[in-house]
Amino acid sequence: MNLLRKILENPIGMIVISCFLIVFNSYPAFVLFGGEVFSIRDSLPFLLTADFSALLIMFGIPFLIIKFVFNKRLENFGLCKPLDLTRAVKLSSFVVLLLIPFLYFLANQASFREYYAIKQGFSLFFLVATLGSGLYYFAEEFIFRGFLFFGLWERLRFHSFWVINLIFALFHISKPVPEVFLAFFSGLLLTYLSYKTKSFIPSVAVHFTIALILNIFVIISQ
Repeated sequence: MNLLRKILENPIGMIVISCFLIVFNSYPAFVLFGGEVFSIRDSLPFLLTADFSALLIMFGIPFLIIKFVFNKRLENFGLCKPLDLTRAVKLSSFVVLLLIPFLYFLANQASFREYYAIKQGFSLFFLVATLGSGLYYFAEEFIFRGFLFFGLWERLRFHSFWVINLIFALFHISKPVPEVFLAFFSGLLLTYLSYKTKSFIPSVAVHFTIALILNIFVIISQ
């Protein structure tokens, strides 16, 4: 346990472990479905399973590391309500409004319409898939803006901003190219939210909201 703690308390060790968890966050879902599902948009059971899988791996495992390896309080990693709720709401709203023009522009690009095409449009599928995605965004924001950001802050200080969001952008590389750049820019804003509010919860709300807005724009543009 002491060896594991030394590895994880090293910035490189924490980054490597986190990247491993991010890469394999959907692996249990693929195992459960026999690796036969290639499009999560066409399979709601797979999509929801992948969301729960992400919650288990990107939230559950870091949660256990914080509690039983680091022996630290979860609040130290942003798992708490914002210090100033009113300020958090204002900052979150500002970030969403700032990103809306970019989302609208991207939603009207052919590559985005093809990648994010939702054949069912506004339907029960869309509603259930959207609600289920909240689990994924919660887990993803926890590992990036909670576990990594607050975990690296003492060692890297403001360098943690670009380090974390470079990783965040690289994990979007399979998506349309413009989204890689948007991921880095929006990731900086989400990290700033966590930094100012001392909580990763506002970044979850913003990430969920902008993803929802993007999908709505894509549906409308079809």
